[in-house]
Amino acid sequence: MSSRQIQVTNSELEVLKFIWKSEPVPSGSITHEMKLCNNWHPSTSKTLIKRLLDKQTICYSTVNRRRYYSAIISEQEFLLFEIQRIMSGMNSECIAEISSYLAELDNSNKMEVIHDNKT
Repeated sequence: MSSRQIQVTNSELEVLKFIWKSEPVPSGSITHEMKLCNNWHPSTSKTLIKRLLDKQTICYSTVNRRRYYSAIISEQEFLLFEIQRIMSGMNSECIAEISSYLAELDNSNKMEVIHDNKT
């Protein structure tokens, strides 16, 4: 994982999620999807794309005068960074409790999968 700081707003994250799902994606598809999902004006989407470019979170390639955007950082890399950022502000007792809860949740989910496979 990259050691650089990754900070995106919730709105930027919406654009980034769409890019992860559809990359490489033309800018027109991004603005169209953001209009449908969030009722954003195209200029809002374009501003968010520019911010993500400035933060070196996405990049683009040009084909036949159209820009196609791709993520520089993977979704998994972003999630790991967010987990580290959140946990860096916690004490060890809190981290231990969260770890225990996640282990229980994982075991519970495994039991549901086993049950579903038997039926």
